[in-house]
Amino acid sequence: LSSRACPIVHDTKHHCGFLHRLDVPSSGLLLVAKTYTAYYDLQLQLNSGSLQRDYLVLLHGWMPLGLRDVRLRVFSRQGHDSPSSIRREGKPCRTC
Repeated sequence: LSSRACPIVHDTKHHCGFLHRLDVPSSGLLLVAKTYTAYYDLQLQLNSGSLQRDYLVLLHGWMPLGLRDVRLRVFSRQGHDSPSSIRREGKPCRTC
């Protein structure tokens, strides 16, 4: 990206637009802003806990036709590279 089109990507004081690595246990998607306005808006959402995440899931195999809403608790250990698992002490998650 050019400095003219997206000056933030060359601004080290703003981490070149990089804000956060989301969901590290699953794949660690990167949250990056292309504008200063987006950077500060996303930073506010992260700091206030109001950032909403929507994902598209690709499935290999078959899913029952009636299954549309999955609510489970996903557990992951901080600082570990082990995959997430479904456990009672996990964070509530919903897929619909």
